[in-house]
Amino acid sequence: MKKILIFMVVTFLVTSTIFMSLSCKSTATVDKTSEESVASEEDVVEEPAEEQVAEEKFDWKKYSGESIYVFVADSGQVKYISPKLAEFEELTGIKVEVETADASSYRTALPMHLTAKSSSYDVVSTFNEVDGIQFFGNGWYVPLDEYINDPNVTSPDWDFNDFPEGLRESMKVNGQTVSINWEAQTDLLYYRKDIFEEKGIEVPETFEDWEKVSMAVSDPENEFYGVALRGSGYQMTTPFSAFLYGYGGAWVDEEGNPTVNSEEAIDAFEMYGKLGNKYGPPGIVSFDWSVPSQIFQQGKVATFLDINLFVPDIENPDKSTVVGNVGYAPVPAGPAGSFPFIGGWAYYISPFSESKEAAWYFIQWATSKDINLQMKLDGWPSPRSSAWESDEFKAQDKTPEFTETVLWSYENARARMNPPISPGVEAREIVGVVGNLALEGASRDEIQEAANAANAELEELVKEMEK
Repeated sequence: MKKILIFMVVTFLVTSTIFMSLSCKSTATVDKTSEESVASEEDVVEEPAEEQVAEEKFDWKKYSGESIYVFVADSGQVKYISPKLAEFEELTGIKVEVETADASSYRTALPMHLTAKSSSYDVVSTFNEVDGIQFFGNGWYVPLDEYINDPNVTSPDWDFNDFPEGLRESMKVNGQTVSINWEAQTDLLYYRKDIFEEKGIEVPETFEDWEKVSMAVSDPENEFYGVALRGSGYQMTTPFSAFLYGYGGAWVDEEGNPTVNSEEAIDAFEMYGKLGNKYGPPGIVSFDWSVPSQIFQQGKVATFLDINLFVPDIENPDKSTVVGNVGYAPVPAGPAGSFPFIGGWAYYISPFSESKEAAWYFIQWATSKDINLQMKLDGWPSPRSSAWESDEFKAQDKTPEFTETVLWSYENARARMNPPISPGVEAREIVGVVGNLALEGASRDEIQEAANAANAELEELVKEMEK
């Protein structure tokens, strides 16, 4: 009897233990599944909710009540943004005033204000190719990468990656983004389609071809010329860069030593001078950046090589006599190939501004997709890929040859169209002396002598940079 009782007790205890174990395991499994379910629901719901909040609630009014002053070089963009300033003020609550100057006057005025550490200006402009090394060394830039990567001050709709990679690189100095372009400059060859067709002339693909074409169409007795080029001082380096690279030259070697007196550079100077001197209009030595296009619009020249900002005027019947008769082609090639440049004017924040965040809001707005699309529809060389690729632009593109040429140039361009030596304007002026001499018809030996002297001057600037 005692044995039976003991067996029943043991059996009860074992059964109870197993039951309790199973119950706990089941409860733990349910609890764990419940936690995973809750976590999963949070993962699914929370992340899109945060993105949606970021898109819908970006605070454009964050700096409402502040006032900023914008001082920029006017390369043609101001006429697009000026009528829309009221929209910016309504969007942000930030009051804005805009002052402009032509490029030459601007390059004199801005350094004076920066040297004085004046807080008068909040948004200013730069051409990194010219100003970059000097401005960075002087502490005249505000690095923008922190702004660009901060969702609290940069709208998710702004989209920095919409700027082509090569252009984003040109916005950097010493690896830091310091400016945002309002344009994407490159160079190309403008030519008179009607005259080429009339004379059965092919579009020149090389500099030697271009010389032959210029000879064939030039008619000085009737004030018609084959070529127009820049001649004025530092401004000639921009189109000259296509010659320099095309002939295999470079501004500096891999160690940063100036090389404007190399054999390849002399070849480039000689061809530049020959085209302008033999087949260009009188006074070409003094032509600044706008003159070649103006003479072309007047119907007095068959070709010119320069930047891509002139199409709106060239194709405007109120300003041009050659509307509908203009062709566009890549810069001619030298022995080393065809090498346009890429770059352009850009906005940046003055380091002495007391309203840097409000200034950044203006730069975002002025370089936005919407503003760029409207400018592109009016013929502006937008720096944004979305503007060129938009259905609106494609539907109304009246110059597809220009579009094709510019997009090819963006992909094949070299970023450096000026000597990478500080001060940029002074370095360009030094090179410009050699270009002027070539345009006056100097011999190769005379060009070489001038280039040797110019190279020595550039070497002195490099030494100053390295101190």
